[in-house]
This record gives sequence, C-alpha cells and structure tokens, in this order.
Amino acid sequence: MRRALQLADIGTPNRLVALFGVVLFASLGAAVTGNEGPPKRAVKSEPFDKDPRWEGYNNRLRPQVIPTITQDFGYSASHIASQADGELGGKVVRTSTPCYYAADIGRKTLNDKLSASGTFALKGASGSSGVFFGWFQSDQPGGGGRPVQSLGLDFDGEGHGARLAVRMINAANKSCGTFVTPFIPGKFRPTPLKLDGTRYSWTLDYDPDANGGSGRIRFTIKRHSDVPEPLDAQRLPADLPEAHRKEALSRFPNTTEFSVDLPPGFKQDGATFNRFGLLNMMKPGNPMLIYFGDLHHDGVTDDFTKDPGWVGSNNRAKLEAVPVGAHDFGFSETTHHAGGTPGEVGGDLWRAGKYGYYADHVGPLTLNDRLEASGKVMLKVGAPDSDIYIGWFSSAEKEVPPSHSANFVGIHVGGPTRVGHYFNPELMTSKGTKGKVEKGPVLRPGRVFDWSLVYDPDANNGLGSLRVTLGDQTVTLALKPGVKFEGATLDRFGLFNSNIGGQLVRIYLDDLKYTAFRPETGQPRP
Repeated sequence: MRRALQLADIGTPNRLVALFGVVLFASLGAAVTGNEGPPKRAVKSEPFDKDPRWEGYNNRLRPQVIPTITQDFGYSASHIASQADGELGGKVVRTSTPCYYAADIGRKTLNDKLSASGTFALKGASGSSGVFFGWFQSDQPGGGGRPVQSLGLDFDGEGHGARLAVRMINAANKSCGTFVTPFIPGKFRPTPLKLDGTRYSWTLDYDPDANGGSGRIRFTIKRHSDVPEPLDAQRLPADLPEAHRKEALSRFPNTTEFSVDLPPGFKQDGATFNRFGLLNMMKPGNPMLIYFGDLHHDGVTDDFTKDPGWVGSNNRAKLEAVPVGAHDFGFSETTHHAGGTPGEVGGDLWRAGKYGYYADHVGPLTLNDRLEASGKVMLKVGAPDSDIYIGWFSSAEKEVPPSHSANFVGIHVGGPTRVGHYFNPELMTSKGTKGKVEKGPVLRPGRVFDWSLVYDPDANNGLGSLRVTLGDQTVTLALKPGVKFEGATLDRFGLFNSNIGGQLVRIYLDDLKYTAFRPETGQPRP
C-alpha cells in the first residue's frame, strides 16, 4: 500500500473518476458553506509502510542508562513460613519483566474447581513492592502490574508492613476480588501484615458451579501470634470517619473469612492457568522478602524437604529496570501487532510522568467540521489504573494533556479494573466542558479489532454526536445543548497519554484513515 491523501471517493480507479470526486466534494462543500473553492477537509490514509514523520513530543523517554535489579527467589531450605525445613521464596523485586517460580499444572480453566492452602511470612518490604501467589498463565506480556489470567493473593508492601487482596483476572483483563486488609483509596491504607516473620495460614478455593453457575471465590486467613492484633477497635485512628471505621473492622484481622461472587458473564470471558506459585508484580518498583510453606494445591501436597524442581523464569537473574513514566511510543518499523505487514504506530504510554504525544499535523479543524477516523487496533498490555487517548487535539498546550484541559475529539481507552479497557467516545471543548459515556465496547488484550469514529456536527438535531464502533459494537455520545458552540481547536491527530498517576498501556494502531484540513490551495499537507 502506498501513502495517499484521499478525497471523497477513496480508491477511485482512474484519474477522471478521481477528478469528478474532487469536483463533486468541492461543490457539496460550497453548497453547505455558501462559498466557492476547494473543500477544506480530506480523509488521509496512512498504512505506515514507511516512517510517516509525525511529530513526537515526550514520546521517547527511555533513559540512556537503565539501572539493573537482581531477582533472588525460588526453593529455600529455610523454615520461615513452613513448620519444617523447606519452602519457597526470597527476594522478589517488582519490575516490568515477568519473573516466577512455579509448578507446571498442565491446563486449568474457570470451569475447573481450584483449591489451595498453606502459610506465608514476610521478612521485609519497601514502598512500591509487591508479589502475587496462586494460579496464573505463564505467558505474561509484562509491564501490566497484576498478572492477566490469574487467581491468587496480591501483596502490596510498605516499609512498615504489607496489605493483601485476593483477585481473579480473566482473559478479557476484567478483574474481581476483595481487599482482605482494609483499603480505602486516598483515605485509609493500613499495613497490618507484619514484616517480622509472623506466620499466616490461608486457604483459597474456587467453585465454578457456585453462585448459580457464575462461580465463587472463598478465602480464609489466620495469624499465628499471641500479640494483640493491630486493628482492634481501640487501636483505630480516633479521627477515622465512621464509614471507614466500619470498613476497617470488616477486614482482616477482625474478619478472617471472605467470599467473592464472580460478576455475571465474568466466567464466560475465560482464563487459562498453567502455573501455580510465586510471581512478581510487573511494574517498576522495589523488593519484598517473602516465604511460602506447607503448600497444598488441587489435591497435591507439595514436598519441600528437597528442591521440588519447579519451573523458574528470571527468578535468579539480573534484569533491566525501566522506570515508571519512561514513554516509548511512536512509529514502529518492524512490528505488526495490529496489521498484517511490518510498520505501525504505538508502544508504551504511561499514565504517569510527563505528558507526551505522537501525532500528525491536521489542523486547523473545529467542532463545525465532520471528523472521521478508522483503522485497526491491538491492546497488548492494559494495566490497572491506566488509560490513553486517540484522536484530534490541540498541540498548543505542552504540559497538561488535552483530556484534562481542553480541545479534544476522539477515543478514551481506559476504565475500571472490573471491566478492563473501554474504547469510548470522548470530547473536550475549548472551555473545558467534557462529554463522555459511562459504558461501551471493551478492548480484549491480544486481539486485533477494526474500529471507526465519526463526529457529525449536524446529528442529534444539530447539537452534534460522536459515534465509535469497535468490532461489531457501537456507542454514541450525544452532545448536550450548547456544547458544540463552545468550540474546539484541533490541529493534531494521533495518540497521547494521561499523566495523573498510574500504570502502563501498550497499544498499537495500523491502517489509519482520518480527517485532515486542506490548505486553501487544495494541496495535501506535507
């Protein structure tokens, strides 16, 4: 495919028909505006078979010198968590590269009953540390924080203790579970799990037939210590709001049994597990020193009196530690995640650090212009608390993303972890008024989707609407009265990050078509 700037009838068979299309398009434009002259808009086609020379701003922030980390966990002859000699664990560092030590369990799915029990003990942690223990799929994309296709214990460490949650993440990147220790984002985040080697016993069971066939998770935990628990009613902060106090007392150590019903349709999205064991959380961070013993899983009693010979991957290795916020996206000459032949645009965009974009010069366009875009998209990694934007925006602001300020028409890729990543229409006027929808199509990681977007200023009784289609699903944002007349200045088309704090999106786009402005000469923009 060759790069082209197309008008009206895309792919016309000869110059005469193409000329007729140009004249017809110009005549229609003149009829609408009342002015003679060439059309002001065209549909630009970009197959990315060569470097499109788009503008990049803070899109390549990978440092020249990358620090290294050392993973050091696996079989251990110690008995910190276990009652007798022999257990697994050690120093597990949170980093983007998947690292694990786990039993090969063949193939388990969400249609199988799963059961496990054991003990754990922590000997050290630091801020931004975390590990996972349970069932998971060994083929992890990395960089996404929590493992996709997993069921188990999520540990989150601080310098004075750790928190615990139990989660399941299916193949569609949807998450469900429960906080075991109290957690109220931005309000109350205690770390009741001690770092002194205290032993904790636990059980975890999954029954696919419970909850009316939708599936249920059950978890229990017990602390082995004669020391009073740190979260009894007398030890809670005196100024803690009553709602937060009730939440705290509904969690461990006051509550030791937990049950989670899988949401409707969650099990149908599926998940495949082929490992059971210890895995790092896959976001740059710090080390945690943790051990697991007295393990039983799916009818098997694990023997740690000697090395069980479990599968190790990067668990005793030195690895590069790319920091949070190190954007690395733009033209990718050799990959074809979203297309059939090499050449596409995309990469790693962090919801953290500096605002950056990679985009084509297309403006000026406004909310009075009909805007269209289409192409192929593939989400490779969609971590929790991550999102990005695709569409038309203004390049004038170089510090704050348009999605947080003004002047944007396009698609928001993001959403709550219980859903995954929506592919939804979103709009921001020049005055900062935002239009968005609450639900829409969802990107399934690893799958290529066809997509399209149409902003029609004349739809919705002249108020304007923004329609997005992903695969066979469509969602429409109908603008409210007065929104269109606030206007927007749009001079770029491409993708950019949010920088409010969070994790990584790894996404790729190919075979794009999008509306661009034509200068008065009627010639394509360079």
